[in-house]
Amino acid sequence: MSGFRLLDLIKFFLPILPEIELPYESIKFDERIVYTIGSAIIFLFGQLPIYGLIPNAQFHLIDPFFQFRSIFAMEKATLLELGLLPIITSGFLWQILAGLKIININLSLRYDRELFQSGQKLTSWFLAIIFAVGLIYSGYYDNVIRNYSTYKNDSIPIGSYFIIFLQIISWQIIVSLLVELFDKGYGFGSGILCFLTLQHTTNFIGELVGIEVYPILNSNKFENFGSLMNLIRNFSIFNLKSTIYQIWHSFTRTQLPNLTQFYIALGSILIIIALQNFRVDIPIRSTKVRGMSQMFPIRLLYCGGLPLIFSYSVLANLQIIGYIIWSILIKLKAPPILITLLANYNIKANSNRAILTGGFLYYFSPESNLLNSILSPIRTIIYSLTIIILSIWFAQKWSYISGSSPKDISKQFKDQGISIAGKRDISITKELSKIIPTAAITGAFVISLLAVVGDFLGGLGRNSSIIISLLSAFGILEEFMIEYQQAGGSQFSNALSGFT
Repeated sequence: MSGFRLLDLIKFFLPILPEIELPYESIKFDERIVYTIGSAIIFLFGQLPIYGLIPNAQFHLIDPFFQFRSIFAMEKATLLELGLLPIITSGFLWQILAGLKIININLSLRYDRELFQSGQKLTSWFLAIIFAVGLIYSGYYDNVIRNYSTYKNDSIPIGSYFIIFLQIISWQIIVSLLVELFDKGYGFGSGILCFLTLQHTTNFIGELVGIEVYPILNSNKFENFGSLMNLIRNFSIFNLKSTIYQIWHSFTRTQLPNLTQFYIALGSILIIIALQNFRVDIPIRSTKVRGMSQMFPIRLLYCGGLPLIFSYSVLANLQIIGYIIWSILIKLKAPPILITLLANYNIKANSNRAILTGGFLYYFSPESNLLNSILSPIRTIIYSLTIIILSIWFAQKWSYISGSSPKDISKQFKDQGISIAGKRDISITKELSKIIPTAAITGAFVISLLAVVGDFLGGLGRNSSIIISLLSAFGILEEFMIEYQQAGGSQFSNALSGFT
C-alpha cells in the first residue's frame, strides 16, 4: 500500500503503547478457560470504590446518566465510573470508518491490524481522558470528596481531583488490555461482550437478592440492596397495613433497585429466548464429500445485541458530552437562554438523580415511567425513533463491515467446497441476499422496540442490558461448545468427573 495514510500516524505511538502479544501458537482450550475466568475476576475489581470519596458516595452523587449506567457497566463512584463506554465507542468508530472505506486499511495484513487495534486503544484512552476531565471540571464529584465542602469556601482540592482522575484512567487502561486479551484469542468471544455479560448478570442477581444494607437519603431508614431481599426482610403477616406498603414500596422505590425493573427484565429474557429460536435453515451440501449435507441456520437476531449497543452508545455519548458542555456554560456564566436550550436538570431529593426537564438533551432520554411517557408524546416519539433508526441503520451496515454479508458467506462456502442444495454455485450470493439483510434489519427492529418499551415502563436501561447480555451469552456459549467439541473435552471436566 503506497502513499501516506491517516492510519500511519498511529505507528509513532507503537513503541510506548502497552500491548498484549499475539500467541505464538494456538491457545489450548483449558488455557482459554483460565484466561477467561481470570480476566473476569480482575474486571470485577473495578467495582471497588474510588479512593478519596466519602463512604457510600454512590448514593450522594448527583447522577445525570442513570438511564445508561446499567447498559455500559458504568458504576457510580467506582473505578468503573466510565464503564466500557469509551472502549465500545472507540471500537464502533474504527469499525465503521474501516467498513465504509473512510480510512485506507487492509485487515488481511498483520501490520495494518496492529495499527488498527492500537488506534482503537488510543481513541478509547483519549475519550476516557475527555470524559474524566469533563466530569471532574463540572463538579460531579465535589459533594462526595472526603474532607471537602463546597459550602465552607474550602480551597479547590486539586490533589483529590488528580487522584480521582488517575484511578479512572488507570482502570480504563487495564480494562482495555483485558479486552485486547480476548480479541487476540486468549479468551472466548469478544472481550467487550464477555465483560458486559458478566457485569449485567451479576448486577441482575445482586439487585434481586443483594443482602447489603444501605442508608436511605433524607431518612433514618436502612434497606437491603436487593429488592426481593428487602421485601422478605420487612414482610410480616401480623401487620397487614405495613406489609401492603412494603409490597408497594418494593415495586416503586427509586434510590435502590425495585421489583418493577426485575419483572421488566425478566419479561425481556423470556421474549429474547423465544426470538432466539426463530431462524431460517438453508440446506447445504458438500461438493467434495458425496452424500454429506446439513443445515445452515440464519437467525432472526442475526446481529445479536450489537445494534442495541450501538444505539445506546450514541445517546450515552451525547448525554455525557452535553452534560459537560452544559456545566462549562454555567461556569463561564453563559446567557441563560443558551444553557436552557441545551438542557435543564431537576435534582430528585429521594434518589439524587438529575432528571432532564427541558432542552435539546431532554428529547434524547427516556421518561421514568409509563404515565410520564404518555404525557410527553413528543419526547417519547423522538427517543423511540432515534433508538430504532440507529439500530436498523447499524444492522444494515454491520454485516458488510464485519465480513458476514451474503457475498462474504458465499465466498466462505466456495472456499470450503459448500453449496446450497438444489442451487447453482453462482446463485448462492443471490439466495443469501434474500434472507440475511431481512433477518438483520428485522431482528434489530424487534430488539430495539423491546428495549424502548422496557425503558418507558420504568426499566431504566436494565431491560436493555439484559437483552444485550443474553444475546452475548448465547454467542459466547456457542463458541465455547464448538471449541469444546473440537478439543475433545476439557481436563477440568475430566477432573471433576472423578468426584462423581
